[in-house]
Amino acid sequence: MKNPENLPIVTVIALCYNHSAFLVESLSSVLHQTYKAIQLIVVDDASEDDSQQKILALLQNYPTVKWFFNEKNIGNCKSFNQALLLAKGKYIIDLSTDDVLENTRIEKQVKYFESLSDWYGVVFSNATFIDEQGNTLRTLYDDENQSISEGNIYSKLIEQSFILPSTMMIKKEVLDSFNGYDETLAYEDFDFWIRSSRNWEYAYLPEILTFQRKVSSSLSSRFIQKKNQLVVSTVKVCAKIQSLNRNETENEALAKRLYLVLKQCAFTENFEAGEEVIKMLNQLKGHTFKSKLLCIIIRFSIPLNFVYLKFNKFRL
Repeated sequence: MKNPENLPIVTVIALCYNHSAFLVESLSSVLHQTYKAIQLIVVDDASEDDSQQKILALLQNYPTVKWFFNEKNIGNCKSFNQALLLAKGKYIIDLSTDDVLENTRIEKQVKYFESLSDWYGVVFSNATFIDEQGNTLRTLYDDENQSISEGNIYSKLIEQSFILPSTMMIKKEVLDSFNGYDETLAYEDFDFWIRSSRNWEYAYLPEILTFQRKVSSSLSSRFIQKKNQLVVSTVKVCAKIQSLNRNETENEALAKRLYLVLKQCAFTENFEAGEEVIKMLNQLKGHTFKSKLLCIIIRFSIPLNFVYLKFNKFRL
């Protein structure tokens, strides 16, 4: 990592799990950035394909790149936190090695970050979705006149997830303030948004700087599976939100989110987690006619996941 101009260092933590088909393109997009003050750390989380061999072959010409391979699969949160301990950057990018960075992304995001006040902890941007072959599918924010929330967006993020994690550049100070990702959770995005936006502001850079790959084994596909732990983690984050909220507006946003989570609990047959959601809605006095119908499904443990799976397959 050469840094003759004393630029702010950006650490890219690249997480790999069975990304053999995509990782060379992904890591190359980091290695060929126009910005030069980059620390790349590659973590393979016990891939079952030939990802590790491909990583070693690619990085043999890049001796300054740090890498380590987990002996067993420990998940994104723990893998990321291992790498964070080695991070030297002022800013951090959490990269999945099936996604691709536009070659000026880091340069543009650092320049924008450096122009902002110290209150800002995250810069995010637009992205293009691509398929497994690299073909363009659609743009995240495809309306030029669309207004993207920024600044203090805590309540907005409670109500709706509208940021693509792959587009974010994060101030390391933010991650250090709560010791990285919560390792008790099955996924990190929602929890990170909530904990960071409570105390830090977000800035939007309106450029397409990331190519996010849609694959059959994506996180969204696992969210609809029976008794999946992703939904359970979402319920845990909602409990955190309830303890962090400060006013009625934030509680109203949480009630809206809880209805969606209750729906997920009902249709993935996470009935125990659903009971926790019902308790929170009771405390917020946030029940609606629709949520009361979902309560019946949960309390009588009515198995509907097979319907949910078929419906989502039809939608896709």
